[in-house]
Amino acid sequence: MKKLFDLAHDKFGLKTIFHVIMGVVILIAGAMPTLLIDWLFGANAPILNTVICSILNIAVIFLLIRFYIVKGFKMSLVDFRICKSKNIVIWISIALLLPFTVSCFFIFLTPGTFASSGLDKVDLIKTLTEAFFTFCLIAGITEELIFRGLIMRLLEMRWNRFISIIVPSILFGVLHIFNMERFNITDVLLLVIAGTTVGIMFSMIAYQSGSIWTSALVHGIWNLFIIGGILDIGISVNPTVSIFTYTLESSTTLLTGGVFGIESSLPAVIGYIVVIFVALSLQRQTRNKNQPTYNNEKADV
Repeated sequence: MKKLFDLAHDKFGLKTIFHVIMGVVILIAGAMPTLLIDWLFGANAPILNTVICSILNIAVIFLLIRFYIVKGFKMSLVDFRICKSKNIVIWISIALLLPFTVSCFFIFLTPGTFASSGLDKVDLIKTLTEAFFTFCLIAGITEELIFRGLIMRLLEMRWNRFISIIVPSILFGVLHIFNMERFNITDVLLLVIAGTTVGIMFSMIAYQSGSIWTSALVHGIWNLFIIGGILDIGISVNPTVSIFTYTLESSTTLLTGGVFGIESSLPAVIGYIVVIFVALSLQRQTRNKNQPTYNNEKADV
């Protein structure tokens, strides 16, 4: 069967760029049905609505990505790292350690006030449901399918691995600007740097594990604990939608992350960089294990 999309003879990379843009379009389009359902029924059954919309959002984007890859490029999902991962135990541990370590840094090493918001049972269930389905599953799975699945692999096929890591990571950081409530140069710059760094981290995890599901796992668990409303850390916290809060006394932008919050803070960025080096180390170990030896000589380390 003839391919719908053909990257052959893509001399200037325009075809690849088009498909990268289409990846972003798919991400946006996948949310449209859920926005309609949320508008129609969200007020009547918010918890059930969150569950249904989350599952629908993920399903729509996965099916669109699958169609794009299988029918358009006549390739398999495995070719785009949508497959079983390796070193999963290691990455589960890192997925839990990263938000735990960053949170502990703020709680134990920076001045602030810890409090329990005292949410009632209904609000507690609502917060936990949104944390798991909206922030963990939707963001973790759909963004990784697009950025570390479709976009990263297309850039790797057209150019090289370096480009495929850097470009989607910058795009990932820039697109998060639209989540900012207000803008100033310092906060935007901090967000782009942090967003690009965490994007590189997710890319390295996908490369090392051989699967975007691993980066989705790390991405989702980070969102679950850091922005899901389980523990809200910042200079301005919202006790009405968070189970626990830790209000920072410092107003230093590098420490607080500015408008975007602690995800853009220096401690978080350091955490991303540490994980990047862990991925590089694991990748090097894997490469060395696979390197053949001859004449009873050890392979280079």
